[in-house]
Amino acid sequence: MKFGARILKTGIAISLALFIAQLCKSPSPALAGISAIFAIQPSIYRSYLTILERAQGNVIGAVIAILFGLYIGNDFILIGVASIICVALLLKLKLENTIGLAVVTLVIIMDSPGNGFLETALIRFGTIMLGLVAAFIVNLIFIPPKYEVTLYQQIYTTNSEIMKWIKLNLRHAADFPLLKKDMNWMQNQMSQIRNQYDLFKEERSFRKKEMLAKSRKIAIYRQMILCSQNAIDLLKIQHRYENDYLLLAPLKQEQIRQQIDYLTDKHEQLLLTYIDKVAVDVDYVEDHLAQNPKELMDLFINELKLDDETRELDEYHLMRIIASIFAYQETVDYLEKLIHSFKLRHQEDNQIDISVTEE
Repeated sequence: MKFGARILKTGIAISLALFIAQLCKSPSPALAGISAIFAIQPSIYRSYLTILERAQGNVIGAVIAILFGLYIGNDFILIGVASIICVALLLKLKLENTIGLAVVTLVIIMDSPGNGFLETALIRFGTIMLGLVAAFIVNLIFIPPKYEVTLYQQIYTTNSEIMKWIKLNLRHAADFPLLKKDMNWMQNQMSQIRNQYDLFKEERSFRKKEMLAKSRKIAIYRQMILCSQNAIDLLKIQHRYENDYLLLAPLKQEQIRQQIDYLTDKHEQLLLTYIDKVAVDVDYVEDHLAQNPKELMDLFINELKLDDETRELDEYHLMRIIASIFAYQETVDYLEKLIHSFKLRHQEDNQIDISVTEE
């Protein structure tokens, strides 16, 4: 885990919760600080959803605790029974994320002294809710992370690594142990990219114009992620069937290499076009295709027609290589259409202030 905004926000939320609780003269201000820990989220929208869920869970935990405390009892066995009932009810209501804080609320309330139980229970419940409010305030006023900037930089960095390995592998210059290690890193990066994409998508805009511009960007980033994933799949197929690729005639190897080089260069160029580092083609036509795939299909069909019982090439493996190139090309072609449409048709929304390196 890296030291970042969420850790800083957690500390601020705890301090704010304790300060407000002391200001309200709560007898147990630490409860507000504990509650704030559970409510910190990476985005305002998630914080809003979290405070609604936690509030529901806390109310359920508090009601069960008060009912047990008033009418049944609050010894250690009954606290355990009440906790079981609370967890079961929360699971039934699909509030699994609130179980931790709800059970903490229940235990704290049921542990209240017998004299003035109801008053003490309500004060403790209010103090816990105060912590949720403090965490929401911090999420609301704290400068939110630039999700789009981070998302693009993660995509570009990961994509650069993928392109490097694809080109090295095509030229038989890859270090296999290092490539295998890097492929695991790439998949981990794709998981982080998807999480960052979800955060970016969850950001809410209040003006209709901003919502439309955001929806266009979401479509582009979704296609960028799909392109990167297909590039990784292509790299895996390359790596797995490299021996079959080497069994092809040199001219056919060159044909495949040229097609893949073209696609990887186009992919990188499109990423730079999106942030205005490469000029957009004003003569672009939407039904434009990156490159006619017929040549690769002819290569595959001609290989199938060869009647050579001594050759070692597996046609199925060659089909996997060609199919992975086609899949990658389709996603790159569609990304090209999206970016060109965005840049040429929506010029008022397409000013992107993003660098290719992390700030």
